[in-house]
Amino acid sequence: MMKNNTLLTSLGILFSAAVLLPASVSPNLFVFKTFGISEITQLLTFLFLVSLFLERALEVFITTWRRPGEEEVDNEIIHCRRRIAEIKEQIRKKGNQLQTVATTTASEDAHGAEERTSVVQTPRDTSALMGELDKELTRLKALDLERGRYKSITRKMALWMALVVGVLLSGVGIRSLETFVNLRDLAGQPPIFYGGQLFIFRSLDTLLTGGLIAGGSEGIHKLTQVFTTFLEETRNQIRDKSAARPDEK
Repeated sequence: MMKNNTLLTSLGILFSAAVLLPASVSPNLFVFKTFGISEITQLLTFLFLVSLFLERALEVFITTWRRPGEEEVDNEIIHCRRRIAEIKEQIRKKGNQLQTVATTTASEDAHGAEERTSVVQTPRDTSALMGELDKELTRLKALDLERGRYKSITRKMALWMALVVGVLLSGVGIRSLETFVNLRDLAGQPPIFYGGQLFIFRSLDTLLTGGLIAGGSEGIHKLTQVFTTFLEETRNQIRDKSAARPDEK
């Protein structure tokens, strides 16, 4: 355990050094563009549409591929529940029916041996039905677990497919961070780590945008609402402060 922790710590230090060293010896290669709420809203709206198209396309593929298996399990569950209801009804009816049982007992007294027969009515035996009911209940529980696992696998597959397609879309040029920055015009020979910095930036931008697209249109819509609300509140606070200044004077 100690060796594994030491190895992970060493790898973390090496990775941090490999990332921080270029940043410490190279200048800032990026300059932020001048942008406002319209530019950000336009970007988020575009990502929202891309994510929406991706969701609908994946829904068709996943439904065509995985839905038949899910329907098969659902049909088995429906049949099992019907069988359980039938068995319970049989147990109820059989429990309400009485059967006549004659019991003979032998006794001795002063007059000699004597046999007595008593007749009683008891409910019918339902032990066989109860055993069958237990089997069906166990089978229903197993089917519910199987359906849960099947749906979980389907969700994982859909998420991984969305992530792969989102990263591919981001890799071909649909990126978010690069929209708001410009590369600095470095005169002469570029820094030694220029290519590495640019590669790391674009790789992180690709992963970030791909994950954002894979997160779904609902997540991007919420992000747009949060950002719009924040900007509106900030704008109102600035306006209120500006309006209050003449009174202060």
